Amino acid sequence: MIQRLQSVLWSSRLHQLTGIVMRPFHATTVRTLLLRSLTLLMLSQPLIADPRLAPDLQALHWQSAMVRIEVPVIRSVEGRMRHFTEHCSATAITPGPDTLLLSAWHCFEDYAATQGPIQLFAQHSPESPLPVRLIISGGSMSADWAILTPVTSTVIGAWIPLSSHPAQRGTRVIAAGFAPTTDSSRSEEPGETPPSRGLMYDPDCVVIVATSQPARSDCVAKKGASGGAILRRTASGSVRVVGVISAGDGTSVSYFHPTDELINRVRSLR
Repeated sequence: MIQRLQSVLWSSRLHQLTGIVMRPFHATTVRTLLLRSLTLLMLSQPLIADPRLAPDLQALHWQSAMVRIEVPVIRSVEGRMRHFTEHCSATAITPGPDTLLLSAWHCFEDYAATQGPIQLFAQHSPESPLPVRLIISGGSMSADWAILTPVTSTVIGAWIPLSSHPAQRGTRVIAAGFAPTTDSSRSEEPGETPPSRGLMYDPDCVVIVATSQPARSDCVAKKGASGGAILRRTASGSVRVVGVISAGDGTSVSYFHPTDELINRVRSLR
């Protein structure tokens, strides 16, 4: 009786931790024994710490070139058109006053201009949004880039040039973008209180595949970092943009669109 009670308690505890319901021992098969063993192995492994850092707001350098953007979008949900706010990131890639900003196309795929302007939140004035307009974009996930500019002449705190040298496999990079300070996995709906968002960056990650489209890294970037920057350091210690964050799993893989091919396009817009 005591043994059976211990079994029931363990099953309940494992269900709370993993969502797995343990069957009575007499119903156990080889497969379920294997699943139990794998579950216990996973539970015994230490959790991997989030490598991302928040910048010191009193000592911003290249981080001042990173901005947060809000995009009003309309999407079909269960047959009904609904309004949302898409949260993404962007990087100032030219100096002001007519600054050009680089972001990701998919942030604007469902953009609804009738719902209001795209808004930019710079780090030197996070409570004062600036309207920006979309100039041009790649138009698909295979060309997941977009270029914007403020509606009025505005100087962002800093800017980061595009690198003329593409990232290679093994290149050490930084992944930077805005993300909620509390966990959130969906777009904000009208009337909801938006979670606070801040710049976060993975300071030391690696390009895994550079020749595919998109390219792949082991950088950690969360929802909201789309449109953010993949940066490489130069010999002098400054940074250059080598990619724009496109997608990822939020834990170990981030995909990005290489930006070396955009240099001539950006020059033509100046």
